[in-house]
Amino acid sequence: MMNRIPAAGIAAVILLSAASIFLDPYTQYLVNLIMSYVVIAVGLNIVLGFAGQLSFAHSAFMGIGAYATALLMAELHFPLPLALPAAGLISAVVGLCVGLPAVRVRGLYLALVTIACLYFFSWVFVHWTSVTNGTNGMAVSSLTLLGWRLDTDAQKFYPLLITMLLMMALASAIMRSRLGRALVMVRDAELAAQVCGINVMQTKALAFAISAFYAGVGGGMFAISISFIDPHSFGILQMVTQFGMVLIGGLSSLAGAAIGAVLLTVLPELLREFRGAEELLYGLLMIVFIIFMPDGIAGFLRRRGWLKATDLGGRAPSRADRAINRKTVAQNPLHESEQP
Repeated sequence: MMNRIPAAGIAAVILLSAASIFLDPYTQYLVNLIMSYVVIAVGLNIVLGFAGQLSFAHSAFMGIGAYATALLMAELHFPLPLALPAAGLISAVVGLCVGLPAVRVRGLYLALVTIACLYFFSWVFVHWTSVTNGTNGMAVSSLTLLGWRLDTDAQKFYPLLITMLLMMALASAIMRSRLGRALVMVRDAELAAQVCGINVMQTKALAFAISAFYAGVGGGMFAISISFIDPHSFGILQMVTQFGMVLIGGLSSLAGAAIGAVLLTVLPELLREFRGAEELLYGLLMIVFIIFMPDGIAGFLRRRGWLKATDLGGRAPSRADRAINRKTVAQNPLHESEQP
């Protein structure tokens, strides 16, 4: 039962890779866009879900990555495999600069600081016309990969798919590493983390930097998918959409971030004929999930046994842990079932 989600994920990747040959151009474009949002949502989940830090500047980091990717390819002629990680690093540096002062505050004040950053970068995207071309937007130049031009959505699919899988694997490795455990401990018990010798401020700042790196790479993938950058694409509505992906998919769950990204990328396309329904649907979905499914879709799948508990930021119990648990239950049979 526990292996259903990984097996289903592998099967979905194989099926998608084969089906891309037969997809029409619009569906292929939508699939490319979904992969971009999966990376972006995973990045937001790292800082919001695993680290427990409110960050409303994620869409701004996404915009930085999008513009950086376009400029690196157009001005410096970077190939795609170099442009995306370079854009991610640029966003990560900016995210670290935002995170270092921001983590000194918490709660509402942290939210206000990141909202201020969002509006600042939105202003920069519009008014720094010598770099961003302002409200006229910026076209993304033709892609090259190993000397091959990638002009169609079908040709862009495989590089974007490989990038998404690498970013998901990296996120999984991070969350199972010492840093990932430190993020979860700082979120759940900050004082205990300090007692254990964890540098809380540094850990929070790293969460912002890693999240911004994902937003930058995802923003570059977004720019490549749509082939055009509009500064208004990285404003408050984009931030609400990304929050919806994480909350509906499931906080502190990599699989949940992917599920939310798929759901909230496809739904607007289905509601395109109903103007204004998109914002209404986001609000209703978030209200329903916060009240009735606070753990999101991933939490529901976990309770049904279809998703591993470790995907929600924990760790698999070791043999020693299982032996201690069995010994505890043997010594106290009422340990898990005694009534008050």
